[in-house]
Amino acid sequence: MGKIKAWYRSIPLWLAIFLFAAAALVIASTVSNKVIGTVNRANIQLQLKYVVSSEFDIEYPEDDNHRVYIVTEDNIQEVMSPNRYSDNDLQLYNTYQFILQYASGFIYFVSLLAAALLFYFSKLKKPLSLLINASKKIAKNEFDFSLDYSGRDEMAKLCGAFEKMRSSLDEYNLRMQKLIAERKQLNDAYTHDLRTPVAVLKGYTDTLSEYLPTEQLPKEKVIETVHTMSNHVERLSQFVDSMNTAQKLSDLKIRREAIPTEDFVNGLKETTALLCEKQNLSCETDFDIETDTLNIDPFAVTQVFENMLSNALRFAKSKISVRLYSDGLSLNIRVMDDGRGFSEKELVNAAKPYYSGQQGENNYHFGLGLYICHTLCEKHKGSLKLENAATGGAAVTANFEM
Repeated sequence: MGKIKAWYRSIPLWLAIFLFAAAALVIASTVSNKVIGTVNRANIQLQLKYVVSSEFDIEYPEDDNHRVYIVTEDNIQEVMSPNRYSDNDLQLYNTYQFILQYASGFIYFVSLLAAALLFYFSKLKKPLSLLINASKKIAKNEFDFSLDYSGRDEMAKLCGAFEKMRSSLDEYNLRMQKLIAERKQLNDAYTHDLRTPVAVLKGYTDTLSEYLPTEQLPKEKVIETVHTMSNHVERLSQFVDSMNTAQKLSDLKIRREAIPTEDFVNGLKETTALLCEKQNLSCETDFDIETDTLNIDPFAVTQVFENMLSNALRFAKSKISVRLYSDGLSLNIRVMDDGRGFSEKELVNAAKPYYSGQQGENNYHFGLGLYICHTLCEKHKGSLKLENAATGGAAVTANFEM
């Protein structure tokens, strides 16, 4: 039986239709002949009751202008006209005539209809039901199912093609979800990093608004402030350009260039002083770099520095410490604060995206800052190290290959 089912599922639809139709015609022909033969014999037996006998003179009415004959195996015999039958025999005779006239057509119709229904339920119902249910799930963006229908006929091939489409849609949906998540992460990263240049610009504009009307700022200081603000505006422009080209953090490219050490360090000093003053924190700085130029990506290094500085300012109690140093092969930035430091769990997870530490009023909220630092350091062929300082508080060291 199993082999027959397997064979039946492997034959094409046209052959299954042909076999069902042929079987239906054979069965209909057999049943029809059987029924017609049985009814015909019964009809003959009924008519033989009214055979015209030569011993009697039968007079037919003038309007009865037809004679009825029955053919037997021996001879042809004339019988009385049906309107001469008794009421019961006449009703039975009419029933026989109706059956003889319409039985064959009815039997063939029923046989073909049964064949069509058997074909539908055995060949079409299950795969069509699977395809309809699968299409409903796909319409609801549900792809965690499989379309399993064994066989080698056209419906099995259709189900197989639908399963491939479902699998492709599932993969595409996962890629889109990943792309959306990466894009969201990138947007969050840019939003996070925009805070520092915006805070610096706001600090300088507040200073200019306060002292320019009173002419208390020297002209040289005004020019220097405007120059610094211009640099931060340029940074914002670079943010916009990179947002238009990058789809995820891993798409960010490192573009090294030789930049004057003094100009770069002065920019970091100004940012540090301004932000510390805004937070009412003291700041110790140690910028020990002897080389005249730095072969780095200033955009990436500045991002890392400002994220490290922002974290330290957020969690420090009274002061922070910033140190820049270089051995000629790499640039190192170390930022420390006098907060409570990292817990064991935070030392492992703080550089992961969206890690926020323990919830509480004084909790460390790392979010994306350290993750951005970690990513940019690695892309700059460097590293990011998290530890607790010997004097207490957190210490973060970024290393950049030059």
